[in-house]
Amino acid sequence: MNDKLTGKTALITGAARGLGLVIAEDLAAEGVDICGTDLRLELLENELEGIAKQYNVETLSIGADVGKETEVEATVKQVINKWGKIDILVNNAGIRRVGPVQEISGEIWDEIHDANLKGQFLCTREVLKQGMLEQNEGVIIFLSSDAGKKGQANSSVYAASKWGTLGFAESIAKETKKTKIRITTIAPGRIWTPMAEESEAAALDLDWLDPKDVSRAILFCIKQDADIIIPELRIYPRSQI
Repeated sequence: MNDKLTGKTALITGAARGLGLVIAEDLAAEGVDICGTDLRLELLENELEGIAKQYNVETLSIGADVGKETEVEATVKQVINKWGKIDILVNNAGIRRVGPVQEISGEIWDEIHDANLKGQFLCTREVLKQGMLEQNEGVIIFLSSDAGKKGQANSSVYAASKWGTLGFAESIAKETKKTKIRITTIAPGRIWTPMAEESEAAALDLDWLDPKDVSRAILFCIKQDADIIIPELRIYPRSQI
């Protein structure tokens, strides 16, 4: 296992709050410079400024929509211009909408898939294209979900996006097999984040994962040696097995 992450750079999408913010802090604690993207730019800037001061790393906040091609291209270019490389990409940004399929509009389908799947495609493509392939080393983490492993009533569109993540990530792993780029998909169960607090499930008597536990699992995957691949990691609260 490679415990030395100091001096590496990471791009984390959806980093203003929830799991993305926890991942940013955990990587910064390891000496990683952090670029975070989020639509909540003011919140993101405040959080990353605090992380930079606490852990003595550099941070960069970018207000970008990961579902928009030109914004993703510009974001990756900005990170490369600042640090010269991206060592770690965490495809974390995502949204969830619920409802029976007959009540889901095409607009909602596009909104969910732009954030959850198209965004992962665009960020992955640009990070590989703008430097990671040339440096022949790096880590790309994809956030899927338990909903990417089994269907869920009233979450068909969300589940479809998360199933898509698994297929996309596995395909990219095969494309980069002859490099030292490592691809890992994380498929967690229910995580207690602001998105969960705002959801219809918040008031239910359910067990939730602590985002810190999920972030630690991601850090474990990132720290593996270049020749060790963890294709997929599932992490659930005990009651969800």
